Amino acid sequence: MKTDITKYSEDFKIRANEVDNGGKATLPALFSLFQEVAGNHALKLNFDISQLQEQDLTWVLHRMDVNIDRFPKWRDEITIETWPAAGDALKAFRDYRILDKSGETLGVCLSYWMMINIKTRRPARMPEEVLNMRLKDIDHVLDPKDTRLKPFQDMGESYSFDVRNSDLDMNDHVNNARYVEWIMEHHSDTDSSPINVIDIQFLRESVAGDSIASEVIKTDEHTYLHQLKNQNGEVLVLAECKKNG
Repeated sequence: MKTDITKYSEDFKIRANEVDNGGKATLPALFSLFQEVAGNHALKLNFDISQLQEQDLTWVLHRMDVNIDRFPKWRDEITIETWPAAGDALKAFRDYRILDKSGETLGVCLSYWMMINIKTRRPARMPEEVLNMRLKDIDHVLDPKDTRLKPFQDMGESYSFDVRNSDLDMNDHVNNARYVEWIMEHHSDTDSSPINVIDIQFLRESVAGDSIASEVIKTDEHTYLHQLKNQNGEVLVLAECKKNG
């Protein structure tokens, strides 16, 4: 019987450096775990970053839509399931589901990906072998969104800082979990109703030495819009964050 390698799962135990001061896993920590399991699965499918770089290609994360029903706690054992899903020659989806030890779903994520040419930094068509690995007969964990978030003019609350070398990933630009970490600085870890829904769009790369302005406005009782800009006023990241109870 042929093994179905288009689905993948990995077990994790939540570590002390992945929780907030209330003992619950943080959104940045979960983003890092999503990144880890996606990379390990891509390696198994023979199209991870290191393998694609031999063809002057690399993956670029464009968007992540995350909905957490219950945050795992320190030392909790969780499983993250993931699979690549149908898109087109220029766009790919990857779904994730977080499960607790009993198999109950704690949260879900739908991510949107593009492939770019490393030399030109422009979008590239995906190799045929990559297109053939994606599942077409399984529903997404969340409905894909056609609309995009838009920058806002009212600066609202803002703070600034510089990008460090330690913020960079293997593509030599800021790691996606760092952007989430910077956004979460606007929200208190001790809030009785933490951010548990985030739709984040990654628009431009950022590198060491960039000066970042992190801005946020509150649109209703439970919803916040965030944007991160560089020193040239270019929007790097947009995000909509919500507190659902």
